[in-house]
Amino acid sequence: MDSLPLKDILFYITAIIMVAGALLTVTVRNVLHSAIALIGTFFASAVLYFLLHAEFVGVAQVMVYIGGVVVFIVLAILLTVRLGERILEAGKQRKIIAALFAAAISVFAVLLLKETNSIVQTETEDFASLAAIGERLLSPSSTGFLLPFEAISLLLLISLIGAITIAYIPKEDKHMEGK
Repeated sequence: MDSLPLKDILFYITAIIMVAGALLTVTVRNVLHSAIALIGTFFASAVLYFLLHAEFVGVAQVMVYIGGVVVFIVLAILLTVRLGERILEAGKQRKIIAALFAAAISVFAVLLLKETNSIVQTETEDFASLAAIGERLLSPSSTGFLLPFEAISLLLLISLIGAITIAYIPKEDKHMEGK
């Protein structure tokens, strides 16, 4: 029986860490701990990119997601969480609906992956170069990602404004807190 190569062992270990981190992200009750688990999940996905020899994408994963998005999420958490407030519990009905919704999305994702499994990459040469990634990321053509890139930037701006709005305490409430 052949032994698994080191690369395969690293893949399985990383995949287990990634799944565990993702489960912790959605099941932990403390939102700050959930953000820390999300950092671990993003880091594990960056390791997978390095194992696939997509070094630029792996570094971008660390810089953009861990360095930017997670810091943004932690900032939003710290702006919106008010210490000492009662935490609302999700009822059984909401948990059942959420579980059914997650199962439906999982089935949809598996079916989608089965469909896209037959697609063959025709342009293998220069596929992961910096120039090819930049051209595809900021291209306004139908194969480019300019529109989603701009939509995400607007979504982040709106969520930051929302966090500040939620965390804002009017002046008359500030005077009441001191009494």
